[in-house]
Amino acid sequence: MLTVYGVTLIVQKPKNAAAELALRETVGQVVEPWLEQTWPNDKRTNTTQVTARSNVNDKVFRVDISEQHPADDARQVTLISMFNNQRGDLCVDVRREVRPTGQLILPRTRTERPSPALTTLVSSLARELRVRDAQQVVSANLSRATTQDEGAAIAAFIEAPSRRLPLVIECTSTKGANANTTADTARVLTGIAHVHHLTTAQAEAGFNDFYGTRKVSSSWILVAWPRSVRGTVLGEYHGKDDEQVVNDLIAAAVGALHLLPRPTTRAQSASQIPIQQVVASTSSPEVGELRRKNQELEQLLTELRDENDSLTENLTTTEHLSAKIAEDRDRYLHSLTDVLSLRDDPSQWNNTAAVLSRAKGMCSNLDFHPEVETRLGRLQFSPATNQRILDNLVELNNLAARLRRGDIEPHLFNTYCTEKFNFAPSVSDNAINKFGSDYTIIWNDAAVQLGPHIRCNEARIYFYLDAKHRRVVIGHVGEHLRDKANQ
Repeated sequence: MLTVYGVTLIVQKPKNAAAELALRETVGQVVEPWLEQTWPNDKRTNTTQVTARSNVNDKVFRVDISEQHPADDARQVTLISMFNNQRGDLCVDVRREVRPTGQLILPRTRTERPSPALTTLVSSLARELRVRDAQQVVSANLSRATTQDEGAAIAAFIEAPSRRLPLVIECTSTKGANANTTADTARVLTGIAHVHHLTTAQAEAGFNDFYGTRKVSSSWILVAWPRSVRGTVLGEYHGKDDEQVVNDLIAAAVGALHLLPRPTTRAQSASQIPIQQVVASTSSPEVGELRRKNQELEQLLTELRDENDSLTENLTTTEHLSAKIAEDRDRYLHSLTDVLSLRDDPSQWNNTAAVLSRAKGMCSNLDFHPEVETRLGRLQFSPATNQRILDNLVELNNLAARLRRGDIEPHLFNTYCTEKFNFAPSVSDNAINKFGSDYTIIWNDAAVQLGPHIRCNEARIYFYLDAKHRRVVIGHVGEHLRDKANQ
């Protein structure tokens, strides 16, 4: 399990119980419609579960949303919690965890950019709760300084002793629309950092004059971390975009997250005197025995809670694996039904273009290049070859589904193909050097080479494996492409 995103919004300790109740109800009024909009009841299945573990008026409130991770073979769990810290401040914690369920031990990345839905929730909570950091409003909006005084004010805010969040500062007077940090950066970092632009030379001069030396420049992004024992730490980022800055700030926010308390709905004791104090002030000879039994009960309770957490995690994993099996079963059943319907009508196998068109409709996990029909042209294969083309595309579609889901790693994909098909993992260097245009397609605005291919009698299926995005791109269905044997 790895926390890949997290933010804690802290509201100063409410003046009384009525004020805290109002704040808690405000959180409920934001979270409930957001849940219904993001995960409607009719869309919640075995693979998408929304569980409210308590009520907003309970001391610890928590909602868990568990779903399939969009990129990895893992569970993506979103946790929304509300509790009081030791000072009595009200904390609203939003975090996302990734829990691998396949062969992975940890996710491939340690941080993830939050989705717009998640940052919408954080910004709505910050706005409704009027969250502040050293009297500065916590907002999803980008702050722009244009005057010398506004630039100096940002520098002064850096030195605020009570500041909790980092500041991201970029000079944009000479960059215009080409700034590295944008409004999207501010959205992603809502509740994690304040994002400021010094949009004029005057604002830049006001900032530098506050320090008496050059601290900001258009050549880098400045990050002012919260004050430490030795003062404020300033970091310079010289990248061409905000990726490293955002990743470092999210990682720092995750490292500063509170340990989540356990949610509970048990009623609080009416007595204002802790039972430990009563026992300690009692001189009865049974006190020692009571203490021993109390320790045993506390240990047993801890063990039961740990066991319950383990069972819950195992149940989630089991449900996830069951959903995967059901998904595979439905896909195989759908493919089998289509193939059987074709076999009932032999005339359907006479037209290669029609068979290819049907395969494109059946194989949703394959990406067919827009020119695949053009490459085929008016070429016609025998019904037996057409049937083999379709069967192989359907089986390749099943392997592509497992590749996308994370069951198969890209570097092992050819091995699986070798077991399933009459397969060649590549073409010769001679073919690429002499007839490179035959094997070249444009994919995602870049020229890529077709190589792996499946032999279907006299026909061939050539594809490109996009390992980065875990996609299988069908680039050519038709005759054998030129090489030294058939030039």
